[in-house]
Amino acid sequence: MLVMAYHFSHAAPHAGSLIMWFEHMNPLLDMFFVLSGFLIYERYHDRVLTRGAYGHFVLRRLSRLYPLHLATLGFFVAVGLAAHAGLIQAGSIDTRYDMGQLLTNLFLLQAWGVHDTLTFNYVSWSLSGEWFAYLLLPVLAFAGLRMGLAGLVAVLAVTLLGLEWASRDAVDYSQTWYDAKSWGAGRIFADFTFGAILCRIVERLPARLGSRPVGWMFLGLSIATMFAGMGTYVALALIGCAIVCVALVERQPDSASPLLTALAPVTMLSYGIYMWHPVLETVFFSDVWKLVFGAPETGLFYLFALVPAVATFAVAALSLRFFENPAARAIMALGTRPRPEGHVARA
Repeated sequence: MLVMAYHFSHAAPHAGSLIMWFEHMNPLLDMFFVLSGFLIYERYHDRVLTRGAYGHFVLRRLSRLYPLHLATLGFFVAVGLAAHAGLIQAGSIDTRYDMGQLLTNLFLLQAWGVHDTLTFNYVSWSLSGEWFAYLLLPVLAFAGLRMGLAGLVAVLAVTLLGLEWASRDAVDYSQTWYDAKSWGAGRIFADFTFGAILCRIVERLPARLGSRPVGWMFLGLSIATMFAGMGTYVALALIGCAIVCVALVERQPDSASPLLTALAPVTMLSYGIYMWHPVLETVFFSDVWKLVFGAPETGLFYLFALVPAVATFAVAALSLRFFENPAARAIMALGTRPRPEGHVARA
């Protein structure tokens, strides 16, 4: 929801200060990737060690991510084609709708440093980075199983050294690695590895040390350091403390949070909200707000912004039930169908 509000704020009157306020919280985006690394490593670190198991893992992740990526990419490709043909008006035709980047977006390569701009459904850079981290999960699995926590720390150290070097010397994108998006795959892999490290730490600590209030306290301190300008490393260290505190609670008997359980029907829409909101942003802010209302400098914008926000929730709910889940089941069914009788698998 913060990401959606941030992107909607670009169309707001006097958007500059509002955008800067949101950008203070940039490390919260990394928190998502850290959590992703924690959960994926916890579930799959010992289940990607053979070719078949790794293939099944990749297929499961692809079935979850790709249908919605393909649908939203298709929307922006259609907008771009219409704009290039002169059928509609659209800003940044040669950048946002650069058809030369279609294949890299199609194959989720757009955040691997192959371009210096984001195109089509710009938020899909994070899917590209997550895909990169999924493909490299066996590296983390091997390091963790062979060398334990020290192996994962070594992978993170090498990754961060490489990213710091790239930020300063090798990549001419004028970005630090923790702001990177068009080459954000490395950023996400670093966060992902940090999550795996936190998972191993939680395994070693007694569950009684967990505390949700302390976890929320660490998260609050992290956000305070973001606004105080104390740096991403400090913010992420405090986020790591928060995750450890809450993860330890999850290992305790009867640990389910009534609040989070009650919010589950909404929180399960997070991926859909993330992917669909740029579509609704385009429809409501580029078309309705600009073309119909003329984008006036008025506080009524914030009331109007509730319309695409509510629409995004509705579309995400319908998408999950009627499109994403059936598509995921279909992909898994195709990928796991029995081999023809008499087929002999190669060793």
